[in-house]
Amino acid sequence: MRTKPLRTTPKTEHATLTECAVLGLLTRGERSGYDLLKTIEQSVGFFWTPAKSQLYALLPRLVDRGLLSARRVEQDKRPDKTLYRITPAGREALREGLEQASPAVDRNPFELRVFFGDHMRPGAVRAMIEARRDQSLAHLAILEEIEQGIDVERDLHPYLTLLSGKENAKAAIRWSEQALRLLEKQR
Repeated sequence: MRTKPLRTTPKTEHATLTECAVLGLLTRGERSGYDLLKTIEQSVGFFWTPAKSQLYALLPRLVDRGLLSARRVEQDKRPDKTLYRITPAGREALREGLEQASPAVDRNPFELRVFFGDHMRPGAVRAMIEARRDQSLAHLAILEEIEQGIDVERDLHPYLTLLSGKENAKAAIRWSEQALRLLEKQR
């Protein structure tokens, strides 16, 4: 197996939150795009999931901006792969990107649909809310299972996001139940 360094050209601009997610995961070690996808599924993917195509397009752009370095690894029985590592400029962009103010309002397609629910077929909003409740119950169960294996001392910040996820799931379940009662009353 041989490796070849790939060229990087540093450029400055603020990192998006998706870029921050990728940069942050790479602070934990060098990874390929495939490895990053697997890591995302088991960590930030519970609340921040870039599309596979978006991730693979993003990695070379981060290299071009000097935020990542990349090296090609030739493999004998598999296709060659590229491994990515965060650079010092990438660590700085991560810090700056994470410290940027968040937009005042997040876009939420589910809430937009509920808001205009009176323009939907009868039962469509109820079905959406029931699906949201069921997804939230399943999500809560997964998070509670993950929580059993977390070392809070070592992984405090990921644990804090897990707690937030649990509370959000519980709130979504409570809201769903209340909304379903109100819809039933209106019938």
